[in-house]
Amino acid sequence: MISPKNTQRTLLFGLLTYSSLALASSLPAQESAWKNGERIAISADGNPDADPDDIGATPFTLAVLAKAGLQDNLVHYDFNNFMEYKPIPPEKNEMWRGAMGGQARWGFDREDFFDVSQDPAAAVENLTREINRSTADDPLYIIEAGPADLIYRALKAADECAREHVTLVSHSGYNDFYRPRPWLRNLEDIRSLVPNLNYIKIPDQNAGLRTHKDYEPWKWLRDHEDPNLKWVYERMRKGLPDVSDSGMICWLIGLSGEDQKISIAELVSWFGSDPIPANGGSSDAPSAPPAVTPEINYPVTESIFEEVDGKLVIEAESVEPTGDWVLDTTEEGYTGTGYLRYMPDYIHAITSQTRGVLTYKLRITTPGTYRLALKHSHKGAPERDKWNDCWTLMGIDPHPWGSVRKTYHSVTREQFESGVGFTYSTTHNNYGPVAHADGEFSKPSYELKAGDQYFFIMGRSGGYRLDKIHLFKEGVEGFGDDSQPTTPILSGDS
Repeated sequence: MISPKNTQRTLLFGLLTYSSLALASSLPAQESAWKNGERIAISADGNPDADPDDIGATPFTLAVLAKAGLQDNLVHYDFNNFMEYKPIPPEKNEMWRGAMGGQARWGFDREDFFDVSQDPAAAVENLTREINRSTADDPLYIIEAGPADLIYRALKAADECAREHVTLVSHSGYNDFYRPRPWLRNLEDIRSLVPNLNYIKIPDQNAGLRTHKDYEPWKWLRDHEDPNLKWVYERMRKGLPDVSDSGMICWLIGLSGEDQKISIAELVSWFGSDPIPANGGSSDAPSAPPAVTPEINYPVTESIFEEVDGKLVIEAESVEPTGDWVLDTTEEGYTGTGYLRYMPDYIHAITSQTRGVLTYKLRITTPGTYRLALKHSHKGAPERDKWNDCWTLMGIDPHPWGSVRKTYHSVTREQFESGVGFTYSTTHNNYGPVAHADGEFSKPSYELKAGDQYFFIMGRSGGYRLDKIHLFKEGVEGFGDDSQPTTPILSGDS
């Protein structure tokens, strides 16, 4: 049996996650409602080019469950859950080694483990089945340890009545809102699908379980008498010294205490010196299978914007606003029927990637290098260099960290203080591998091939306004000229 260290817990329902600000509503302190014997499902990422923390967090999570004797309570574990992502060669499938290695070593049911990169339909089907089993007397707790699209698909396929007895547990705005492809679903979509969703967001577990490339605090695993815990340490060495997602399981089963955060010292004490019972398991785990090419469900749009003579001129409001984008007409200087303004609940929010996705399908007949300029404004914002941007992405390939660009309204301090509104001044603020290639700042341009392309704009700065999009081939005149006629719009079926 597991007994909580303290019966007081602070339950946070995270409504929004911001890069620099957080807004959450607090409810009275309470402990996890999970009872010993109730079912647990886990959905984790860890795909190559994604955050490698899950490479260690997955085997560590399984070690926690095995130490607690909860093998039979775990009814679903999926991993590599970036849907529609890309093939994972066996030699790069570290999540397989961690998940299936832990399954084999501690005697979890092999039928409950799913590599999403191999068979996403089977993973969704199994989670749907477990959701449909849920009743008031037999609830299901889903640990969100990766993006939420797979969970959305399972909930959508499940019976409405059964959904009422499912609780989603999160600690991460990244997992809540990130979309590996911009058209996938996230927590916002789950909330729309299940308005009465039982959703618990506990405090971020990174502070206690992430040691920033320092493996010293984890050498107790390496030096443990249990060879399976030594193996967990070796798995961590393939990723990061970060098992933060395992903090959700620790909270759920009552290990975290009143602050809802588990520390390494607490884990050392809880694991103790005795080996974890193997439960009939062995280290003989199956090898990772060959890579599978995923099926891509390309975004469906009502309109296609047709390039003419190397020009694309698009009124931003030509697509339906999504998320927290709204149509507005209060600031002077716009063209068309208005402009789109990003209006999260908290106006000074700076939101994470892939929130409020606007999708523009482009039909290119003249290939070449195209420059991008957005006609945009952040007049009246609190600061010149923070509340002035959106996220942008050109193309439909899975994007490694950094290819979603922070694209900002680059006005001078004098312009901002004088109250300048809409201009075409546009700059990319790069990060990650893109910054190494293109520098921290760059003028937006893209190599566009003939055929259909996708351009995505996503909300970032609260209050930011977007009026028009210019994509002009190098050397074509009229770039940034407000009098240029708009692009022909074709039916999405064309």
